Amino acid sequence: MNRRIATPVAAAALLALTAATAAAEHRPAGPPPAGPAASGVDVGFRVGGYGFKREGDQGAGSWTECRMNGVGVFVSRALRGPLFVEGGLDAYVSQAFPTPAPEGDLPIDRMSGLVSVAAGARTQLGARLRGYVQLGAGVELTRVSVPYGDGQTLRDQKVMPEGFFGVGLDLRLTRGTYVGASFRTLVMGNFDYDPAKLEMENLWVQPQTEVVFAASPDLANQAQFYLRRDL
Repeated sequence: MNRRIATPVAAAALLALTAATAAAEHRPAGPPPAGPAASGVDVGFRVGGYGFKREGDQGAGSWTECRMNGVGVFVSRALRGPLFVEGGLDAYVSQAFPTPAPEGDLPIDRMSGLVSVAAGARTQLGARLRGYVQLGAGVELTRVSVPYGDGQTLRDQKVMPEGFFGVGLDLRLTRGTYVGASFRTLVMGNFDYDPAKLEMENLWVQPQTEVVFAASPDLANQAQFYLRRDL
């Protein structure tokens, strides 16, 4: 993973979790408050990845086009009843992991930062287990590059909207500390250029980023694993 992205995000996550632990240690002694947390606020750190749907592929690996892996931090706040809201900041880079990308995939190098907000509802499934659903939206700031022409590289930067629907599970480890996993289906911008077509139209001679990086809405599937702490 690109260290320029992973290092500051991981540092922010460590800082947030340290603050959460310190707050918990200074909480007055006594029986735990009603509800998920005294303040209703929690912070967390997550890792995960997503991939776009490969057109025409119905196999098990069809959701691995332009595979992106990354890390993020998030804050959520409980509202009335089962409702809650969440804000997140994530950083992703294109990476052929855990398996190599198919030979037919376009050689796109992509680096993205995602800022998102979501609303959701939780339900208790057991003494230590909760489930939840989420609906959210956000903005992706992405820098993308592709091979272009004879040994050249063409680059561009984009700001694009995103939306998602997600489901997840929370498992309580200790008082105020949870591990969990979530699965999201996202609608976000994707790039698909055809070098052969550009060569036929003589667009290799004068690079046109608006043609090569013409983004269109596409579906992606995302899996994340996280650790979070109540404040």
